Amino acid sequence: MTNETTLAENTSAIYDLLEKSKSVDPELYDRYIRNRAIDEPACTALITMYSVLTVLGALGNILVIVAVIRKPAMRTPRNMFILNLAVSDLLLCTVVMPLTLMEIITKYFPLGNNVFICKIVGPLQATSIFVSTISITAIALDRYQVIVYPTKESLQLFGAVFILLLIWVLALLLATPLFVVKQLRTHSISLGKGIDELNFCIENWPFDHGRAYYSVFTLIIQYIVPIMIVSAAYLRISYKLRYRFATGFVSSDESSQKGRRQLRGRRLQRTNILLGSIAIIFCISWLPLNLFNLIADLSNSQNFSSQPMMICYAVCHMMGMSSACSNPVLYGCLNENFWKEFKDILCISSEKNDNLGESQKLSIRNKFNKVLGKSKPDLVTGVTEYQPCNTASSDMTVLTKC
Repeated sequence: MTNETTLAENTSAIYDLLEKSKSVDPELYDRYIRNRAIDEPACTALITMYSVLTVLGALGNILVIVAVIRKPAMRTPRNMFILNLAVSDLLLCTVVMPLTLMEIITKYFPLGNNVFICKIVGPLQATSIFVSTISITAIALDRYQVIVYPTKESLQLFGAVFILLLIWVLALLLATPLFVVKQLRTHSISLGKGIDELNFCIENWPFDHGRAYYSVFTLIIQYIVPIMIVSAAYLRISYKLRYRFATGFVSSDESSQKGRRQLRGRRLQRTNILLGSIAIIFCISWLPLNLFNLIADLSNSQNFSSQPMMICYAVCHMMGMSSACSNPVLYGCLNENFWKEFKDILCISSEKNDNLGESQKLSIRNKFNKVLGKSKPDLVTGVTEYQPCNTASSDMTVLTKC
């Protein structure tokens, strides 16, 4: 009886507010009729920006997924982590962004009087974000293990799949509280124009400041811990590569020695830029959204539900979601094998390579190998490629090619 009485009181309060708003604040009444929390032109601008991010992110991650699935040679244990990241980012683009935009621009829940849909929206959003950030962390740790401890046994496909399964299970567990606390509140109010009820999908935490505690927990698990692990791993990798580059390898041919050092120097510089970009972009992308959520949840001010603050939240959220667009570039386009697959999928040919036949390119590469020393077959192309065992070249291959 208590819940029914409270629901009746809330319904009466909302009805009285809307009745008074007809004469006092006609715009508020109109917003409920149109179910719009954001006025024009801000509403159209947000829809446009979210649409651009969704399309770009979806296309980039679909390219990564297709590149791995279409060719068996690309289905390596290491690429499984990149594939998992692409799947989670695709969910961010196709599920999280549209649902979050819906929550930002609407006054009440627009998906009808369905409790399950209300409960599943929040966990879907949280799970996609957790999987994306944990996958980035797993990629960093995998690269750290391969380069810093190259003598240890390499990760096999079964082990990679098992780790990916653990990532999804962990993400679902971390998002479970949202499924528990989400509740659908329905108010029977006749506003005209076919609107007979208002549905509100809210979080009802069983203890005080529950949302604030969960925000702090999420900040630590989803942002602070991953950024510390990723930064530490890539700093250690960069140090290891510089050390191996400094040792170099001894060659009796001075010109060959100089050429090899220049080549390794360019690869090392490119690798350091790639590693630094991954850490910096991850930090910048997710920082505004995490700070906004933390401040909003720790303060009980109603100003955070105002239109300017919701627009500010949307901007912070788009910055976080922009990682779904940058990840295909950082983990795909800057990877030589992925880039070759992308060009093949998009039917883009290299003019320089087209001028040389396959036999000519193979002959040139074989001559180059004879000059430099021992050779090693490339696992993806099957073409023999020189990889000195006492340099950082083979390590950098893990980052830019494998």
